[in-house]
Amino acid sequence: MSGKESLSLKEFATATRKPRSTPALPAREQVERPVVMDVVSEPGADGEKGETSSEASKALRQMKRARMKGASHFVNVNLDRDTKRRLKLASFNMETSMQTLMEKAIRQYLDANGF
Repeated sequence: MSGKESLSLKEFATATRKPRSTPALPAREQVERPVVMDVVSEPGADGEKGETSSEASKALRQMKRARMKGASHFVNVNLDRDTKRRLKLASFNMETSMQTLMEKAIRQYLDANGF
């Protein structure tokens, strides 16, 4: 298609619109309609619901604590370009990840300084 040619709207395939299931009411009728609230609650229902959600949240907290016991904790380190390049080269030569090298270096430093 050259720059001078243009497409007309009829050249595009379009899907037909679905008919609405309920017709929209005019704004005037919506204002005049009374608001009816059909909320029926039993006296014991709220207390039971509160206890159930409390037990569920307590169980969820306990599960999260159990999962966090063996979880890893992350530390972000800003490295200059040269240090990052050296770390990447060392990990490649030793066929290990940069993370493993960093973990070993930190452990060695802490052991050497008595921490």
